Amino acid sequence: MTVRAGRLQVGIVPSDLGASLAFYRDALGLPYEGTRPALEGRSLHLFAVGDAVLKLLETGDTPRARAPRGAFADATGVRWITVDVDDLDAVVARCEAAGARTQLPLTALRPGLRLAIVEDPDGNAIELVERSDGA
Repeated sequence: MTVRAGRLQVGIVPSDLGASLAFYRDALGLPYEGTRPALEGRSLHLFAVGDAVLKLLETGDTPRARAPRGAFADATGVRWITVDVDDLDAVVARCEAAGARTQLPLTALRPGLRLAIVEDPDGNAIELVERSDGA
């Protein structure tokens, strides 16, 4: 098998589509690219994340199961996504103002590399990273 070059795409099934749309669009500030049809009459709401795409699946129904909440390292599976940002302080402030829970407050990991981890409305961990000086 040969893997073709392309964009990474991450899909999330939210419990409350409106809350998740507001979080990713308004709190994180991701560019909203609109909707596309999906299988079985569902829709995908697309956000640009650099060269990647974040997809929120609109199902019309409440999902039957929920992923475990809590710290990203407390369970197996896809537990967090990382988004590089230019102004970490502003993004974290918007997330906190929107009511997002913080798993890791603003932290300087090493010179030129700061990060924070916030949760989306369903508890998915979003690692926010600000790099400077080639970090």
